[in-house]
Amino acid sequence: MSAPTGNQTLLCEQCGAPLQARAREDGCLQCLLTAGLEPEADAASLSPNEQGPRVYQHYEILSRPDGSRWELGRGAMGVTYKARDVNLDTPVALKIINARFSARPDARQRFLQEARAAARLRHPNVASVFHFGTVNSLPDPAGATASAQENAEAGDCFYAMEFIEGETLETRLRRSGPLSAELALEIALQITRALAAAEKRGLVHRDLKPSNIMLAAEEGPAPDPPGRAGEAWVKVIDFGLVKFSSTTENPALTKSFLGTLAFASPEQIQARPVDSRSDLYSLGATLWYALTGKVPTTGRLSGGTEPRLQEGPLPLEQLAQRSVPAPVVALLESTLAVSPEDRPRSAAEFGEAVQRCQDDLADASRETVPVSSFRKWALAGGLSLAAGLVALGVFLYSAAAHPADKSIAVLPFRNLSNDPANAFFAEGIQDDILSRLVKIRDLKVISRLGTAPYPAGSPRDLLAIGQTLGVRHLLEGSLRRAGDRVYLHVALIDASDGHEVWAEGYDRKLADVISLQGELASTIAAELDATLSPQEKAGVRATPTRDPDAFVLYLRGRKFETSLTFAIADYEAAEALYSQAIALDPGFALAHARRASTLGSLYRFRGPSEELKKLAYEEAREALRLQPNLGEAHLVNALCSYRIDRDFKRALPELEVARRLLPNDTEAESFIAYIHRREGRWREARTGLERCLARDPRNATYAEELYTTSYLLRDWPAAEHYALRAESLAPTLPLLRIQRRLVDLWKDGNLAPLQKIFAEMPSYGDPEGIVAWMRWDTAMMARDFTAAQAAIDGFPFDTLPSVYSAPIPKSYLEGCLALAQGDTARAREKFEAARPAFEAEARAHPENALRHARLGLLYAYMGRKEDALREGERAVALNPLAQDAFDGPEQLSNLALIHARLGENEKALTMIETLLRTPGGVFFYEASMSLWELRLRWQWDPLRSDPRFQEILNAPEPATVF
Repeated sequence: MSAPTGNQTLLCEQCGAPLQARAREDGCLQCLLTAGLEPEADAASLSPNEQGPRVYQHYEILSRPDGSRWELGRGAMGVTYKARDVNLDTPVALKIINARFSARPDARQRFLQEARAAARLRHPNVASVFHFGTVNSLPDPAGATASAQENAEAGDCFYAMEFIEGETLETRLRRSGPLSAELALEIALQITRALAAAEKRGLVHRDLKPSNIMLAAEEGPAPDPPGRAGEAWVKVIDFGLVKFSSTTENPALTKSFLGTLAFASPEQIQARPVDSRSDLYSLGATLWYALTGKVPTTGRLSGGTEPRLQEGPLPLEQLAQRSVPAPVVALLESTLAVSPEDRPRSAAEFGEAVQRCQDDLADASRETVPVSSFRKWALAGGLSLAAGLVALGVFLYSAAAHPADKSIAVLPFRNLSNDPANAFFAEGIQDDILSRLVKIRDLKVISRLGTAPYPAGSPRDLLAIGQTLGVRHLLEGSLRRAGDRVYLHVALIDASDGHEVWAEGYDRKLADVISLQGELASTIAAELDATLSPQEKAGVRATPTRDPDAFVLYLRGRKFETSLTFAIADYEAAEALYSQAIALDPGFALAHARRASTLGSLYRFRGPSEELKKLAYEEAREALRLQPNLGEAHLVNALCSYRIDRDFKRALPELEVARRLLPNDTEAESFIAYIHRREGRWREARTGLERCLARDPRNATYAEELYTTSYLLRDWPAAEHYALRAESLAPTLPLLRIQRRLVDLWKDGNLAPLQKIFAEMPSYGDPEGIVAWMRWDTAMMARDFTAAQAAIDGFPFDTLPSVYSAPIPKSYLEGCLALAQGDTARAREKFEAARPAFEAEARAHPENALRHARLGLLYAYMGRKEDALREGERAVALNPLAQDAFDGPEQLSNLALIHARLGENEKALTMIETLLRTPGGVFFYEASMSLWELRLRWQWDPLRSDPRFQEILNAPEPATVF
């Protein structure tokens, strides 16, 4: 944090005028004079309601040592005092309507609206309101209780809210001067979470400013607030001008400016309609003020009381004088744009931008060379200035060529146990140490998937691994388990030269191993000279469970859950193991979180189920209840919203919290990228995934997701690049080997690489049926019907259980084979055999678009026009493109194929022309929308004689617009 400056001149947050030395006590002279010019101003408006009562129902206003009322602050509608709840003997903040307004019915109703708006915002970064009342109450002869609305008309209104021990941001700035960029960004991020919650409920604050932001006090001596990662120590208060964004403002109010001039948005000053982007402008102005002590633009009074905008560019020299980093300057410029359309579109989007700034600043900090220390060393050695400069240049070059010192990869541990089954235990211990290290912001940590290509049993070139992963340190370990004892040896290696920095052996009982990982992580952090906040220390040292048997079950579950096969059987095994762990220890929050995640994956891959949904959310809520600051719990809450309800707006704030609590775990950031992809923000999605892969370069999942993003954009060279990279990172996964050959099909129409890879693979070895489907589909595109039948025969069960999350009977594949060969009688027979299973799936999962799409296509193959169109259109309605740019085009492509099979050529061709230019729609399924597949697939044969279709096929592939 910047050191306080004794003669630092701060400007008034209300009007922008310079504050005098005693401004904290006396306020701003300019504001007092301006208030004195207002027609309604009187003595009561400039001083507390000292003549009013001290007791409001069961709340008593407290006094300062001099006997005056303990005033906490003033807002647009009232005065807030420190008070005591007499019944519970606890402090509260009591806000009482300003005496200046208490006689006005419209003001009392607005005060009630303020209380209600704040009360509905139950969020860690918003001061909670829990009671509204009036000094007087309306008598009713019949004994009925008057409503709050009616009582608000009777006398002085008040409401009680959470008392926050601390100070406002304004007071902090006056006391200590402008803040460092790191501290200001952390405060802004927490405010953003409050605004995101308000935005979700349709609320616009309209008076966001430093005096409406509380900074909670530390408990005892501690570092500045950024050390409290994940803890809500910033609270937004005073919703006196709150507006429901979906409602129209009272015409009487729109004639005049409402808000605080120095922090109000241009549209607010001009009394134009406002939405959440207006609050973002105010937050940007607040951030500027926190960094510089000045306001970026100042409204002026024209004609006495009517404000107007001050024209001109932002005074960027104020930021330059404070050496504000370039990423923060860019963030402020976008947020303080005059037009709302040029600002971030939502609080969530702004929060992402803040976090990118934090990451940039953290990266710059890690890469900074300690020049001053080097200079002292050079001078002490008697170096001349010229020699010192040369040596400094060499030192800077050397530092740039090597990874940051505070970077580490935990390599897979070697299992030395006699029982090979204990391999899971070695992997689990590695995973648990890693899960603690990722909580430390001051480190760079590679994920488990990133180190998976370096198994314990294979030779390791440590220097090469360090260079590939971009880390300075590697942790190696070996483990032997014998009965209830565990023998663990770990060594921290400097990857720049291979020397051992530190090593230790441990002989512990199984019950003690649960806490050993926290001890190890703390030791490693100390060896790397990493700075840990108190919360990070607590998170790293936390013992997830006291039950060793529950811990072992949890580790077994992790092995199944983290498998790259994405097999339903693995998720089912993981879920069962987590359930057993929870049965042994119901307070095992991490097991609850992982079970929720696994249930969410089963919902996705096994098929939508109300029971799975209910269980997943119950487990996610329980994990948060047990440990509110558990990063994994916030992450899994987001994943439930993403995977189950496709509620991306609800998922994003939780992902932001998870990213803050798990700063070195890229999973939260990757899911933010996936949400961007579904929102149609393709460039942002690709950039986000590239950032994840850059931070975790050996993570096959990120390479595979970039491959997926590339082929959905029909960027075949990029798709080929990332497919090759994914395969090189996980060469044993058959699906990745197949995917790389798909690019040859999409790019050139070349099926030979796919046919070759299938010829090399065994006929069976794929219990989910995905490889069998792709083998059959490739043969069908090649019109090799013998190979297609062999693919069907090679799968030993009657149903392919998980073909992209919707099971397919083999009879359906046989019906397609017959139809492609012109045997309509056999096709009808096979389709009729498959129909009950398709219909049952659609009935069992009525909200699942894929099942309705598959049923619609089956009906189209059978010639049932009305049924086919109903189901195809139902699929599009369930997953519309406007709501899901990732899956939505798939349903539209399927509907286009239905039209084609039903002879509705014009409808089909119009859709094809649009879809070929739309991102998405390319996938491993029958209606995949690439030009070469239109040329090759038998499914489109009914269109082949149509001149318009021939024109599409003969033209170059059109550019995908995104």
